Amino acid sequence: MNMNTKISADLGTVERTSRRSTPDHPRSRGRLARRLAGPGWVIMTLACVYIAVTVSRYLTFDPEVYFSEQREAYLQHEFALGVHVLSGILALLIGPLQFVGRLRHRFVRVHRFMGATYVASATALGVSGLILAPTAYTGLVASVGFTVLDLAMLFTTWTAVRMILAGRYGEHRRWMIRSFSLIMAGVMLRVWMPIYGVLAATGIVHFSVETAYAAVAWLCWVPNLLLAIWFTRHPAATRP
Repeated sequence: MNMNTKISADLGTVERTSRRSTPDHPRSRGRLARRLAGPGWVIMTLACVYIAVTVSRYLTFDPEVYFSEQREAYLQHEFALGVHVLSGILALLIGPLQFVGRLRHRFVRVHRFMGATYVASATALGVSGLILAPTAYTGLVASVGFTVLDLAMLFTTWTAVRMILAGRYGEHRRWMIRSFSLIMAGVMLRVWMPIYGVLAATGIVHFSVETAYAAVAWLCWVPNLLLAIWFTRHPAATRP
């Protein structure tokens, strides 16, 4: 073995060893993501179920259970409120199941039926949300935030439908992830407001609940969507 051959072999060995030991190697990151996916899915699913059960009381149409500051607006738009709550519950309960690969691959018809139900629910949620948005608590800033949320929800959901009809399965999955990140606004709204309550009670923040709600009308969905866009930033495979 001459000197050049020996140097090349040594360099190859060093490179392979470096790849195995470097924590930032793409394969290592992939394994880490898979390990985190399971607990993340469980937390997301439990949160969706909890919020679905919590808001289901609105379907009794008892004014006493309504958000007190919104009671009058809800009484004026009870049909839209009922559609909004019911469709939101369905979307929250169906969405996490669509992430289960085994269900998608082994029970294709079930996946398609649930997907169609999800699309119908997300559509009803977005349309009814557009009706309710102008009545949002605190006024213009919150109304605009919820209106943009509903429009984005309709756009991402129906883009996902367009992708599946075109046979672009990878792109369909990307847009469905983005769509569900917006459905999760219903969960995050009920996470951010208690956080504000704790911070206000301990004196860490001093702005009013009206200011907090106007901010949460955006915080409940913008970070979700940005995270989903980052997660799906790479071009998707085109094969089924």
